Amino acid sequence: MKTAQELYEGIDLAGIGPTGLITYMRTDSLRVSDEARANAYSYISGKYGEKYIPPAPKKYKTKANSQDAHEAIRPSRPDLTPDAIKDKGLSTDQFKLYKLIWERFIASQMADCLMDTVSVDIDAAGCGFRATGNSVKFDGFTVLYEEAKDDSGEKSSMLPPIAKNDVLNVQSLDGTQHFTQPPPRYTEATLVKAFEENGIGRPSTYAPTITTILQRSYVEREGKQLKPTTLGEVTTELMKEHFDKIVDVKFTAGMENNLDSVEAGKTSWVKTLDDFYKDFSAALTEAETAMDGKRVKIPDEATDQICELCGKPMVIKIGRFGKFLACSGFPDCKNTKRLVQESGGTCPLCGGKLLIKKTKKGKKYFGCEKNPECPFMTWDTPTDQLCPTCGSTLFNKGGKKGKLLCHKPDCGYERDMANED
Repeated sequence: MKTAQELYEGIDLAGIGPTGLITYMRTDSLRVSDEARANAYSYISGKYGEKYIPPAPKKYKTKANSQDAHEAIRPSRPDLTPDAIKDKGLSTDQFKLYKLIWERFIASQMADCLMDTVSVDIDAAGCGFRATGNSVKFDGFTVLYEEAKDDSGEKSSMLPPIAKNDVLNVQSLDGTQHFTQPPPRYTEATLVKAFEENGIGRPSTYAPTITTILQRSYVEREGKQLKPTTLGEVTTELMKEHFDKIVDVKFTAGMENNLDSVEAGKTSWVKTLDDFYKDFSAALTEAETAMDGKRVKIPDEATDQICELCGKPMVIKIGRFGKFLACSGFPDCKNTKRLVQESGGTCPLCGGKLLIKKTKKGKKYFGCEKNPECPFMTWDTPTDQLCPTCGSTLFNKGGKKGKLLCHKPDCGYERDMANED
């Protein structure tokens, strides 16, 4: 949202000047103005040809009670392509977000992709099999944008020419076993999608909601996924036990509808608040009575570290400022330590351990355990590979298609990862 705000307020582009690159972003409207559509058509016809313009303007259905005072989020000037302004003063995050918005908008105004789909039923020894394949008849908007591009190594889904009553020869017969997998944990993106599908919140509240549950340690990031903490699980069970009607998806969505009704002047805000507060006040009083004098125990996370003062195992606890290590022998032993997470590899400056650290904004980086005596830090990920020149830890910069490089002063070794298994 911060990056979107910067694009909306304007970027000082080299050779162009201060330019607002996107329209107002705190909206869930899908409405597009005639002027914006005409500008998009002008770019599409000039870049791809008239056949990529749809026969009739596309209109997308906006969900009920959406904030429609503003247009859909779109580039303010469709002629300013991402590549044209990439090196004119945009930060990496600003470029990525602008590219996403620009491509999404232009693709939404292009002609549909047309596919030829073929389905074949095969009878073999009394058993029925079905093969389905497709081919692209007209690429349409996919010439510019695809939500999910196939991996380069994925097998083609095209079928060879087949006619009715053809006899097919068996080339191989492979048996595979599949097990039901649990649904994946939410990521920030899928959680926002769940908000939208259930009618919870508004675009302006999505980011603050996710920030709040992270800051209060109800969830934590595990890669891109949001993993509930023990504090989050205990808090959730407590809320479900005493405020089951309030922490219900239908209640939250219903409250959104009630507030929209108040905004539209169809319902009295006094009555809406009164109806809510009567039930809430009763539930709160009941919960206070039931929990009077009780303390909620948050389970500790066991570790393999041993307390150097008393020899008992150390456990992970959650305090006001996040997680920390404490002796399981508390209150007899009050030893506590800062919780650190080793990343593997060694510091190229002093040979110390490398620790996973985070900035105030939650961005991960890697630093030496001997900081501040040793100033080494990097955004590049340490690997288990060693430099063939000096023997120091190699770091990955840029992911699978990036580079392996050595940070040892005066070494300079690096190699591309694109051709590695």
